[in-house]
Amino acid sequence: MIATPAHQHHQLEHKLEITKRLEDLAQEGMLRDPLKVVILNLPDANYCEKRAERVYSAQEDALIQSCRGCVHNGLKSPERMAPEEIDAVIDTFAHQYGTRFVTINGRGDPFHPSLREATLHKICYGAEHGMTAYIFTAGDHLDEETCQTLARHGANIMISLYGNRFLDAGFFEEKHYRTADEVKTALRVQGVLHGVSDTVLDKAKIQDEQGIAENLRRLISTYQQSEHQPEPGTTRIGMNYVVTESDLGDQGAKVRALKNAANEHGIYFVCNVPFERECYDPVTWMRLKTMAEQYSDFGKSHSTTVDGQCQMGAGSGVTVDFNGAMLRCPYMPTSEGKGKFLDLTPAERDQRIAEFREETRACVMRD
Repeated sequence: MIATPAHQHHQLEHKLEITKRLEDLAQEGMLRDPLKVVILNLPDANYCEKRAERVYSAQEDALIQSCRGCVHNGLKSPERMAPEEIDAVIDTFAHQYGTRFVTINGRGDPFHPSLREATLHKICYGAEHGMTAYIFTAGDHLDEETCQTLARHGANIMISLYGNRFLDAGFFEEKHYRTADEVKTALRVQGVLHGVSDTVLDKAKIQDEQGIAENLRRLISTYQQSEHQPEPGTTRIGMNYVVTESDLGDQGAKVRALKNAANEHGIYFVCNVPFERECYDPVTWMRLKTMAEQYSDFGKSHSTTVDGQCQMGAGSGVTVDFNGAMLRCPYMPTSEGKGKFLDLTPAERDQRIAEFREETRACVMRD
């Protein structure tokens, strides 16, 4: 079982370390300094094995994609920056823009076998330049070495629960989740898949709930046992939960229990609404937004929200995509890039950043 520190109270909320540091920088006036870029988003290619995962939908009586609705489904990644180009980007932001954080998010799995080496290099090279890493993961490929490297460098981690709907408060009590084979056996015994043959089920890549849970427990345990700890009242691990109509249906019972369990174990918890606003009527959308705010620690809609803006994608942040394109937010399509960073002159880069900083919305993707 993941140990609960004795001094923690059930309802105690911890700020993510990056949030606390951003708030401190705001007090110093750095977030509004037009010559500074506090956050450099460096998403990598859109490689992700999660898209092949299938889960059973009782509503549809079908196997569906575990992360269906992900904003980056179908995004191609034909061109990637070379390692030396990534280093040049980090060098420039560290020396010219005073950047304090490097994030790896917004695309696929940062620890996918084809991306792991590049991700760890960004973390280590960024640390050499005074940048703390902030990584988003859905729980795949978190082996012992990777977890130790992340903890040793004090990387902040956001665990995405979007494609892991099976996770509940029992996660923190060593609940046994099902392996892919156990899920297949249960589906056959229940006889629920009327429109799916045994042959199709055999070939399907069913989500390995137990494997994902083990990876995330390893990550959390490694951080708890690390000698590198954040200051009291802060944490380096968060969970991101997307509220849906099923949460409205159970009146928030699942998300409330999960949030309380996460807080009890010193984990920051934040809720978002889906990206597809157009799929909901105004009343349902408002109910989802209200619930997301209700169950987000400190009432923040984004983990990097300071001064009313998500600093990562709408404030003092700039994205240099996997192909070098400059974007406002790491969740934007690559096609919206404003030129390739390394191809632009210093004056052109400054102009692009100034244009980004004119954005006043809290979130450029959802608002």
